[in-house]
Amino acid sequence: MRGRHPRRTFPASGMLVLGFSGLLSALSYVTWRQSRAFEALAELDGVEHSISLAESERADLVRRIQSLDNRPRISAFAQELLGMHHPQASEMRLLPGGPR
Repeated sequence: MRGRHPRRTFPASGMLVLGFSGLLSALSYVTWRQSRAFEALAELDGVEHSISLAESERADLVRRIQSLDNRPRISAFAQELLGMHHPQASEMRLLPGGPR
């Protein structure tokens, strides 16, 4: 029996501490991961809100361009500020050559 060493085992309290620390670290990791997910979702909400505002602004600009880009408005602007008018038949000159 002299050559044999008795087998060492962890005492029950050591196994309990090891298990508890493993459980605690797993729960800490899950909590950290959840907080990162909530941060990512908050950032995503912010980006979606920014996109929504940009799309709304773009739609407003398209409407404004369409309202500004119409023949009656341009004609009125040309008459008021530039003194232009629609030509009479006697004021028109046809140039030789046509569409090519």
